Amino acid sequence: MAKVGDKYILHSMNGMDYDIEIVSVNEFREPDMKYGADVYDENGVYAGDVMFFGDSFLSQCEKVDN
Repeated sequence: MAKVGDKYILHSMNGMDYDIEIVSVNEFREPDMKYGADVYDENGVYAGDVMFFGDSFLSQCEKVDN
């Protein structure tokens, strides 16, 4: 289970890496939307809004040690 402040990198199939930082955890959301995260592309551009993920998505990402 991820916690607020955890960081991940998604190595996307489009060849880009995306930085993901968990900013919210809510056990009352549906499982695929349990984590709210800020997402930045490899150029540091913010996605524009909080995105929501579950454990299944995060298991595809590389966890970054804080």
